[in-house]
Amino acid sequence: MRNELKLVFGTSADPLHQGHVELVVDAVRALTARSWKVAEVILMPVFRHHNIQEGVKRSLTLTFEHRYTICQLAADEIRQKLNGMVEKVSVSDLERELVWQSNRPNFTAETMEAMRKRTDPNLELAFLIGADSFTGERPGFAQWHRWEELIKDAMLVISPRKGFIPNQSFIESLTERGGRVIYLEEIEVSDISSRIIRTRLETGTDPSTLAAEGILDPEIAEYIANNDLVTIWKQIDTKQPVQVITDKILENDDPPTRIGKRLFEKKLSLGLAESCTGGLIGHLLTNVPGASEYFMGSIVAYAYQAKVKLLGVSWDTLQKNGAVSSATVLEMAQGARRAFNTDVGLSVSCIAGPGGATTDKPVGTSWCGLSTPDGDWSYHFQLEGNREEIKSQLAHLALAKLGDYLQK
Repeated sequence: MRNELKLVFGTSADPLHQGHVELVVDAVRALTARSWKVAEVILMPVFRHHNIQEGVKRSLTLTFEHRYTICQLAADEIRQKLNGMVEKVSVSDLERELVWQSNRPNFTAETMEAMRKRTDPNLELAFLIGADSFTGERPGFAQWHRWEELIKDAMLVISPRKGFIPNQSFIESLTERGGRVIYLEEIEVSDISSRIIRTRLETGTDPSTLAAEGILDPEIAEYIANNDLVTIWKQIDTKQPVQVITDKILENDDPPTRIGKRLFEKKLSLGLAESCTGGLIGHLLTNVPGASEYFMGSIVAYAYQAKVKLLGVSWDTLQKNGAVSSATVLEMAQGARRAFNTDVGLSVSCIAGPGGATTDKPVGTSWCGLSTPDGDWSYHFQLEGNREEIKSQLAHLALAKLGDYLQK
């Protein structure tokens, strides 16, 4: 077993407070007393959170730069308090990097997997986590995405939390599955809440008052005041939860809602390439509250030039097959997926009439393309009706094909 480790503390706290600083410092001291050498401490602010029910969590991307700077101030204080006990205390923006790559919130398992690849193999990678994730008959940690892989990539360093008794049987089951777990029962964690701090600040308490009470580091309190973070919080916070896409799928859900719930549930992102529908599919998808969690955007590429320049469709493909063809919608779907860096790309092209028809492509000839991690498909429809009716039919049929894929 490695006896030297890199300790990672991930946090969505806004603002980060003295309780967090004391937790990291006490954890390092406790690990050192247990004969572990902590070579490095990394503070990692969350960039984007899956918990969109809470207003503060939903606004994390908008406050990341400030939270990152506050973490840097906290890292300086941790470094001073440890007084040479740790070689390096730093702040990582790895979560932001991963989100920009995937266009969706990343999971802790993915973060630790990426961190493991960047860590000296001779170092144990450790993740500092609160006991509240390991309490109850069905601990929250057991519901984390890919937690089985997380315990392979990182040792869990569990800190106590007031009011939460860890489920020892569950923790033992983690070790039986090959996990490395340390429970730091010897440390006492301050009962300080970022939520309460934020409420006090938003209702008029001066940051310097909280610094005087020992709740905020003086430099962090000064940063909050100098950058008017309280006003920023008030502007971006919303008390209204997103209730649609997080609910279970219901029989009476319309197709866009059902698709949205499945995309959110499977943590997949979607990009569109629309031609004849002119943005109608995007309109239908964005009627669902919370659609920004999975829908990245739509490129309405109507003319040939737009399909080539914006979606990367080959001129050769257009000349040989025309804009309304299997080959073209496949390249459009692939182009949407590439342009928006999404898991899934959906495209449509059609002859909506009354003009534009040819002998082999009458009015109503329509194609839909779907590009996914599992493969690419195209679908042909021969529709009837006027221009608006054909556009509407194709938009709904394309969503139906997407829904079929997600259900399977």
